[in-house]
Amino acid sequence: MKNKILILFVVMLMVGFATVGCRTQEAPPAPTETPEETPDETPEMTDETPEGEMNYEDGSYRGELEPNEKGWTSVVDIVVENGRITEVDYDELDEEGNRKSENEEYNELWESAAGISAKEAYPALEQQLIEVQDVQAVEVITGATLTTKDFKEVVEKAVEEGPQ
Repeated sequence: MKNKILILFVVMLMVGFATVGCRTQEAPPAPTETPEETPDETPEMTDETPEGEMNYEDGSYRGELEPNEKGWTSVVDIVVENGRITEVDYDELDEEGNRKSENEEYNELWESAAGISAKEAYPALEQQLIEVQDVQAVEVITGATLTTKDFKEVVEKAVEEGPQ
């Protein structure tokens, strides 16, 4: 009889933990304030620009972030022609300037852990930016969440600094 009560207690405890652990998480509330943008910092829309797309000043843009905790520096080069992004080259560089996308060992580890590597993630991000023309519209790539965040940040920095 004691064993049955003990088993019943353990089962009830497990059901309780499963119920608490499986409940949905509420998303954090959206920020109430939006930062003000000045026309000098953001490419302007023109009458010829389709709604939702940006019209950038022609030229070459470059953005670079500070090295992350693992020593990789996010770098992007962007070419704009006729107000549209036509070329994007994104990578992360180590202290010697070696590209993460060319580091076979690193990419094998990344792919085994996340199912994707820099060789696949970087071109996908680049292509998305060329297609949508707005870094905020670039979607997160599964297995490359932090890379997507860094990509967006470095593109924003490049656009903010303007053509070189």
